[in-house]
Amino acid sequence: MLACAKKTVHTPLLPTENHLNELNQSVQKSNELLKPKKILISFVGDVILHERIRKRHDVTNEGFESIWSELQIYFDQADLLYANLEGPVAPQIAQPSGFPRFNYPERIIEDLKKSGFDVVSTANNHSLDRGSEGVIQTIKNLDQHKLSYTGTIKNQIKAAVDPALDKKTNQDTWWALTDVSPEIKHKKIAWIACTEMTNGLRDLKKQVLYCYKDKKIIEEAIDHLKSQAEVAAIILLPHWGEEETFEIEVHRKVWAHRLLDRGASAVVGSHPHILQKIESYKTKDNREAIIAYSLGNFISNQGKVPNKLSMILFLQFEYDFKNEGFYFQQAKALPIWMQRRQDKNGTSVYRLKTVESVKSMPSEALSILKNQIGELYWLKTKHDADLFLIQH
Repeated sequence: MLACAKKTVHTPLLPTENHLNELNQSVQKSNELLKPKKILISFVGDVILHERIRKRHDVTNEGFESIWSELQIYFDQADLLYANLEGPVAPQIAQPSGFPRFNYPERIIEDLKKSGFDVVSTANNHSLDRGSEGVIQTIKNLDQHKLSYTGTIKNQIKAAVDPALDKKTNQDTWWALTDVSPEIKHKKIAWIACTEMTNGLRDLKKQVLYCYKDKKIIEEAIDHLKSQAEVAAIILLPHWGEEETFEIEVHRKVWAHRLLDRGASAVVGSHPHILQKIESYKTKDNREAIIAYSLGNFISNQGKVPNKLSMILFLQFEYDFKNEGFYFQQAKALPIWMQRRQDKNGTSVYRLKTVESVKSMPSEALSILKNQIGELYWLKTKHDADLFLIQH
C-alpha cells in the first residue's frame, strides 16, 4: 500500500516594513506625478528696432538683451515666452534700417532665443517692408536659430489657401506648435498670428495672414487644430486696432469673442503701441478665456509716456494629467517702463524696468495703469509678482 504524500502548506510571506515604505513612496510619487500642473505662458509686446536702438548696438555690440536684462528673472519663470517681432530680419538682402521700412540685424533673433523666447509673431504692418524675399529670409533666420514663428509663410502653396486641410509640417502652415512644457511634451500649444494690414504694400505671393480678409482661413485653422488630440490650447495673436488710442472698436470685440467661441483659449493683441484693457470672457461652451487687446511696446524709441509703458502678461493655465485637460486659470500683468539716457559716446542707452522699481513715474503713466490694467490684473509690487510666480 502506497503512503500518501504529505501536503505542503505554504505560509504567505508578510511584507516587511521596508517593503511597505517602498510601496507607499511609489504610490505617493505616482499621485504626485498625476497632480494638476500649473503652466505659465508669458507675453510681451512689440519688438521695434528704431534707428537709435540699432545704432547703440552697432557702436557697443552689447546685445539687445541688455535692454531687458533686468526683466530676465521674470522671463525665466515662464514655461513659454512670446513677443511680436515687428519687422523683417533680412540683413542678407538689404542693409539694416529703421522706420518707415524696417530691416533688423540677425542679432535680435539670437538675443530673443538666448533669453528664452519660444515663439514670435511675424504678421504685422511691417511684414512686407523688405518684400517677398524679406519674408522668406526672416523665416530662414528664425529657422536657423530654432525660434518658432507664426503669421507668415515662405511660399504661395496650398497652405496659403486652406491651412486646415494641409498635411505638411509646421513650416508651411500659418500656425506654430510648441511643447506645453518639458514635462508635457505630448501636448502642444498652437499659435496663430494675423495682421490687419501691411501699410499698403502688396502681398503678391500671399505670404501674410490677415485678421479680417482671411477670417475663413483662421476659423478653419482653429477647427483643424482643436480636432487634434495633441493640441491643448490655441492662442490668437492679432495685430489690429488704431494706433495710440485706448478705444477698443466694437468690431475687434466681436471678432475676439467669435474666435474664443470657436475654440481659442486666449486672444493677445498688438499694434496700438500703448496698453489696452484686459477682458475676461466666458465662451458659449462655458470655458473661461481671456483677451488682452494690446500689450503696448516692448522695445521701441517712441518717447511719449503711453508708448514707454507696457506690460509682461502672464496667463496661467492648469494641465490635468488624469483627464488630459488644459484649463485657463488667471491672468496677471506686470507693468514695465522704457528708460532712455544719453551715453558719453553719443548713443542712447535703453533699459526696461518694472514700474515698481522706477523712483519717479509720471502721473499720466499711473493713471493709464489704473484705467487700462486695473486692480484685478495689476501686479503692483515686487512682492505681488514674486508671490504670484512662487505659486506657479
